Amino acid sequence: MKMLKFKCTLLSDVILNQKASTEGPNQTLDFIPGSCFLGIVASEYDKFEKEGKAMEIFHSGKVRFGDAHPSKGDVRGLKIPASMFYPKLKKISDGEIYIHHAVPNLESDDMKQKQLKQCRNGFYTFVDSKATEVKTETNFAIKSAYDREKRRSKDEQMYGYESLQKGLELYFEVQVENDDLAEDIKGALVGKKRVGRSRTAQYGLVEITETGYSDVKCEKPENNIVTVYADGRLIFLDEYGLPTFRPTAKDLGLEGGEILWNKSQIRTFQYAPWNYTRQCFDTDRCGIEKGSVFVVDVSNCGNLDLKSQYVGSFNNEGFGKVIYNPEFLKADNDGLASYQVDKLDDGDKKESEDRDAKIKKEIENLKKGNVLMQYLAQQKHEEEMESEVYAIVNDWVDKNWKQFQDHAFASQWGTIRSIAMKHKALEELRNELFDNTRMETKKKKDESQEQILKPNAYLTHGVAADKWNERGRKKAFKEFFDKLSEENAQMAIINLAAEMSKKCRKEVNE
Repeated sequence: MKMLKFKCTLLSDVILNQKASTEGPNQTLDFIPGSCFLGIVASEYDKFEKEGKAMEIFHSGKVRFGDAHPSKGDVRGLKIPASMFYPKLKKISDGEIYIHHAVPNLESDDMKQKQLKQCRNGFYTFVDSKATEVKTETNFAIKSAYDREKRRSKDEQMYGYESLQKGLELYFEVQVENDDLAEDIKGALVGKKRVGRSRTAQYGLVEITETGYSDVKCEKPENNIVTVYADGRLIFLDEYGLPTFRPTAKDLGLEGGEILWNKSQIRTFQYAPWNYTRQCFDTDRCGIEKGSVFVVDVSNCGNLDLKSQYVGSFNNEGFGKVIYNPEFLKADNDGLASYQVDKLDDGDKKESEDRDAKIKKEIENLKKGNVLMQYLAQQKHEEEMESEVYAIVNDWVDKNWKQFQDHAFASQWGTIRSIAMKHKALEELRNELFDNTRMETKKKKDESQEQILKPNAYLTHGVAADKWNERGRKKAFKEFFDKLSEENAQMAIINLAAEMSKKCRKEVNE
């Protein structure tokens, strides 16, 4: 068997809809399915049929076209495993990632307090105990169907396309059992090709080159336990030929083993593939999503061949690839993962800054258009502002919530939230929370009176002032407030107060 490795570079935006439906919201896949590369080779079907190779390439299952994953450097990216969890209100990059099946007691008070969340989205490269996220930026465009007779846009025929952004690099493999077919596969794949939807428009242009890349390393099984990581989507059929979400250990290539379902983390998918030749939908495909992890007891297994392989059905389209005992699923005695997620390096920060500048430019260009374009500009701007607010609120909560955990501060934050609901302007909020004063008349010893200016803001007088002055609480909140702008102040204060109120109630109840 020969393993061919390729790199696919997007020369334009690419549309790969998750669903075949044309109505309602539709998102793009964040990888390129192997069926796209199968289709590229199938475009030369007549040539292969004349040479007597079509049956073996397309119908024998001896040629398997793998999925192309977003990658970085010379390492192929992998979907983040569904068995990785991190504490609520923390980030994946904070260095506290738990492997679900390796945690000794998920019902312990400590684990319940952490409120572990499952990692579900994104592709990562795993190298030298470091996991680095591979960003898959997307674009969204609104299109309109064209009326050829009236030479204008069709009425009531607008739709939106989400697409993978050009410049993304992806790696994929093709397994060929007959080495003699390798050169034919290379010749059909290498070069500039088109994939996805709207290929006749500005979408879908890619360049495929043959190149080598590094794969993830695998470990030997410990304590007769084998983890099976779904590198590709998996489709299994039962004895009646119907799709099933409960495969057997034999289906996973581990005959004699027993799947420990309570330790496994499985996510599923369903879609109906479109058959272009028959111009209709084929039977729904129901399967297990990539990134899922099975935990199998192999105590009763014979000779184990724990090399990466394809299992299940539709292997020629990239379905079914599994990896046994990948090293990134190792954990210590407490269940903490051996891999740590890297934070943004200088290159990633520059990409983020470039993206922000690009978005601002797009918004400015949209504002110059008609009413619809101006509306879209406003919506895009609000979405970006909302993301920014959530980021700064979560960051402040992570760093400062412990200063409030010893006291019932829920009502304090509730009052701050009500103040923010009433006052939108930044200076009004500053005045109500920090700067407001009042004149008070005070009698002197000689019976004369004098006017004294006293603090009258919520955080500077009364019982609240005493509580906020302790442990640097007011200072920390003031630093957060001073970073806000006229535009995001109200939204940020409301979100922060709501989040901190929940945290305080949780601490009081405990």
